[in-house]
Amino acid sequence: MRNDELNRYRGKPICDMHIHPHVQMPVDETVEVIRSVMEYFHDERIVLESLPSYDVINNFTTLYCKSKLDGVYAGLGLLHRFDGSDTAESYLAQAESLFRMGCDGFKMLEGKPDYRKRLEKPLDDRVFDRFYGFAEEKGLPVVMHVGDPREFWDADRIPRWALERGWLYDDSFVPFRDGHREVEGVLRKFPKLKLVLAHFFFVSDDLSYAEWIMNEWDGVCFDLTPGSEMYFNFSERIDDWCGFFRRYADRILFGSDIYNWRRGDSSMEERYAHAVNLTRSFLEKKGPFLNRWQNVEMKNAFGFCGEVLDKICHDNFIRVFGEERRAADDEYIAFCAAGFGRDRDLSEEQTANLKKIADWFGR
Repeated sequence: MRNDELNRYRGKPICDMHIHPHVQMPVDETVEVIRSVMEYFHDERIVLESLPSYDVINNFTTLYCKSKLDGVYAGLGLLHRFDGSDTAESYLAQAESLFRMGCDGFKMLEGKPDYRKRLEKPLDDRVFDRFYGFAEEKGLPVVMHVGDPREFWDADRIPRWALERGWLYDDSFVPFRDGHREVEGVLRKFPKLKLVLAHFFFVSDDLSYAEWIMNEWDGVCFDLTPGSEMYFNFSERIDDWCGFFRRYADRILFGSDIYNWRRGDSSMEERYAHAVNLTRSFLEKKGPFLNRWQNVEMKNAFGFCGEVLDKICHDNFIRVFGEERRAADDEYIAFCAAGFGRDRDLSEEQTANLKKIADWFGR
């Protein structure tokens, strides 16, 4: 039984623009995990958002999954050396190479506070201008993670699970609001950039700012990938946020943040469904419902149906990422994969995965 059948959601297929394949495992195992996820959640299309900051070969893994599975789009990311070789020219060269490989968009984790601290460059730094300009020119969406929930900067409010992961941010990290200013700086320079701000830009506690962003730049979209804090914030001002969602229904996209975890003995529902169920229940159910992720009762939900739900869960994906996936240059991917490990210290598993990927695309 599929997730939508088990939980009595509407039976139409959905499009999920925020799934990650970065957990290191044999690449064919990743393919099977993603295949199972798509079948279980009735996903017609997904974007695999690569995280090369976690696994340097993740762009190749993502492209391999795209080539193996119908409906998989590739959102690829920049690699950084964290030295003087990271230049505007090098980032443009990467963008051009990823474009040739068939990327359908770009994923940026550079705005997450720990990554942003290591990078030591604001998101609107001139070094990224040629990259953003290329994405704007080609009409490729950039999915950008900026900041984290506001309470991660407050030792008295941060959730225990986030504290345990080291996500309490002190004065050595970029302040919460500064990340937003950096994004505003990017958009002032590249106002036609197709920018998808992940996790609702972490502004679910600031309706007026969310409205301002939407009104100021009509190429900006938000995704609904939890951060679960957003749904508690929505619930506190349910009527106001319901109106926002109706006004900007064509600029909000469904996402789950599912990873290619090993399932083990757990069921698909137990292993993968917590974020999907929170988001879908809030969108589709009326009145209170049990948030099984935190095991708490949510006071309110949107209870959308019809056109609003169609746009958020399906149609906006097609508009932003395209009806058809971009074609890949298989020979070029094989060449790049075969040579990628020459100046990098890779694990045996990464090396084996790269060889399999190079062989597959070079067949």
